[in-house]
Amino acid sequence: MKNARTNRHYRPEILTVTEGLAELAQAFRERHIPIGVITLQRGNEFYEHAVAHSDATGAGVIEGRFGPNLIRVAYLSPIGIETNVDLQTLATRAATAARYWIESKTPLTLDKPRAQSPTTQMLGTSSQIKRLIDDIESTARSTHVVLILGESGSGKTTAALMIHKRSSRAAKPFIDVNCAAIPDSLVESELFGYEKGAFTGAVGSKKGFFEMADQGTLFLDEIGELKFELQAKLLTAIEQQKVRRLGGTVDIKCNVRIIVASSRDLEQMVIEEKFREDLYYRLAVLEISIPPLRDRREDIPILVHDRLIHEQQRSGILDTIKIEDAAVKELTAYHWPGNIRQLHNVIARLSIHADKNTPITAGATRREIARFNHTSNKSRTRSDQSIFLPAECRMLLPGESLRQFSARVKRHVIETVRDCTGSMKAASARLDFERSALSKLLSRLST
Repeated sequence: MKNARTNRHYRPEILTVTEGLAELAQAFRERHIPIGVITLQRGNEFYEHAVAHSDATGAGVIEGRFGPNLIRVAYLSPIGIETNVDLQTLATRAATAARYWIESKTPLTLDKPRAQSPTTQMLGTSSQIKRLIDDIESTARSTHVVLILGESGSGKTTAALMIHKRSSRAAKPFIDVNCAAIPDSLVESELFGYEKGAFTGAVGSKKGFFEMADQGTLFLDEIGELKFELQAKLLTAIEQQKVRRLGGTVDIKCNVRIIVASSRDLEQMVIEEKFREDLYYRLAVLEISIPPLRDRREDIPILVHDRLIHEQQRSGILDTIKIEDAAVKELTAYHWPGNIRQLHNVIARLSIHADKNTPITAGATRREIARFNHTSNKSRTRSDQSIFLPAECRMLLPGESLRQFSARVKRHVIETVRDCTGSMKAASARLDFERSALSKLLSRLST
């Protein structure tokens, strides 16, 4: 694929200058960084975006530059070193995107910021991704609870953002909560909030995620990790649309749309009595399944080139990051147990180590993938050389015949063993199957 065509196909969504600067202001706001004024200098053009009063006392300035574009953000409170680096990255990305921003006759008011980045999208041309986008569009028109299922790294958060962005709540908050990342002792207080004195250390009252998402969308990722005893309280909050803070005596109304996601089999968890059956059926009103990356390989070249442009913009470099067609084929053939998240990781490393004006090679790509194969082999192969097979091998899909099921399981087994052992040669030895015949079988099963 030629670079000129690639750049034309992946040009970012066109924003007005006002919208672009408002997006940057929202990004600072989401990090709880108060700001005064954002300015954009684009060649001989100059734009100003006031957020606070002009007499507000400033603490410092963050700058981002890309070619002739310079963005300066005056912030109003001290920030740490790590936060400074993060904000400089945001400003640089904004300066990079600013080359596409257009003039606007209708300014975007600052008291109604856009809820999230407008570039949130599902990329691909496969039939799976087209069906997924159709499901997202129809789901966005509804107000019901949504359950998103998919493997880790497959894009569940992106799907949730797309639903929110296309809904009537798009201008309201989108609160993203990873239930697996919150300590068990803090989940309840984080979800429902608390009053002053509710527990040791509660020196003041605090809103929970439900209140923060009022009129907007609350996305609960990895809902299967939620403690069993908290599931009943979550069910009540969803059904009654109200919460009670820890230590509180008054119910607080919360008009919130709930989207949940899980990489675990919630139906199996219900059978094993690890997930409440009543909550499961309350969540599964509208259900969306995200296909793993290995099941839509034709989308991988598009994802690769899009991520290369992202890495170029993030680094603030002018030269296009190129990649050999053979390297793209290597990436397309890989199993991707970590899905899109893993692909982004690989592209980032390849971009960092790529030589200037030299395309990313197939050899470099193979070495990078081999690094993951080694890690996968250590984590997924036990001392007795047993290999854990993916969940798909025990799931009979709706309408699937025995022949179709057998073919799909064979493909998953071959791909998993190949990834765990590190090569097709090792996989053929492990499966006691002639190497060339195994490669032909996998090729046939993958079509």
